Amino acid sequence: MLIMSLIIAAAALLTISGQDDARVSAQNISTSIARPAETKASADARKWVELLDEGQWDASWQAAGTLFKAKITSAQWATTIQSVRQPLGRPSSRTFQSVMQTKTLPGTPAGDYQIIQFQTRFANKPNAVETVVLSREQPYWRVSEYFIR
Repeated sequence: MLIMSLIIAAAALLTISGQDDARVSAQNISTSIARPAETKASADARKWVELLDEGQWDASWQAAGTLFKAKITSAQWATTIQSVRQPLGRPSSRTFQSVMQTKTLPGTPAGDYQIIQFQTRFANKPNAVETVVLSREQPYWRVSEYFIR
């Protein structure tokens, strides 16, 4: 009887400690989902949007990838991005929000893509989301699309 009680107590203890481990693991998973780590590609995306912050339109076009350059000339880019960015005013903060990896995007060839989002506070638009799409051009990640909403 004593041995049976010890076995039941040991089993209960293992079950309880296993539940705590599962809870800790679940907390770690939700934390990693809620706070994605900034990647090398997202750091590259941040450097690229900082060119836009400085009004370096041609430099941003030069630093972009072949997919980007195939869609728009440097002169067209400068005109378009000025009309979008100047009314927003200077950015006062930019916080990395998310990164998503994919092999396909509408209207683009299959490849390796990362979709990076930043929560950005501009002088005239305090709750903007900047989306930078990067495509893999060995060995680099290059900007292929840029959006602000």
